[in-house]
Amino acid sequence: MSITFRIATAADDQPRPIATINARQLAAFRAFLREESERTCTVLLAPDADEDAFLSYHFEARVCPLALAAVTRVFDFQIDVISVVEEAQFRCRRVSVYRIEQTGMIHMRVALTSDRGLELDLAAANAFALLEGLGLRPDSVGEIPIDTVRARLANPAVRRRAAEHGVTAYLDRLDQLLATADADDTSRLEWA
Repeated sequence: MSITFRIATAADDQPRPIATINARQLAAFRAFLREESERTCTVLLAPDADEDAFLSYHFEARVCPLALAAVTRVFDFQIDVISVVEEAQFRCRRVSVYRIEQTGMIHMRVALTSDRGLELDLAAANAFALLEGLGLRPDSVGEIPIDTVRARLANPAVRRRAAEHGVTAYLDRLDQLLATADADDTSRLEWA
């Protein structure tokens, strides 16, 4: 079992825009992302597994480094796709593409993952050690305000406790993750 630490905002608690796309558009989108990945030397499509039927319909893609018009041109400037991509770029998030197995419909929406993928996905034992190092209860689900986490990270006693638990390396990654929270004052660190 693993626990993922990520930045959440009030917008995550609201319904996110969803676009419905077809298989032709999906194939064109995947080809576009591969071309742009090669051109920019950036991984934009993860995971990229055409041979795996499940993964070819269930993936996340980075759209922030790309122009809105370039991405949405692939979808013939479909209004619902524009709103998803624009929201993802505004919130510095990836887009998530998935297929509803019962209906076969393919959807795109704003992902919970940050554009740069800074979330910490830790084994449960490491996550609990990190929480204890931060002076928090080792629960598998929780949240804490960003200012509180920053204050704890600034405390030398917390740094010592993290060293005792062997999770000092995760504190630097947590600092990087917290840096993405500056854009929205409703941000909080949550884990599950």
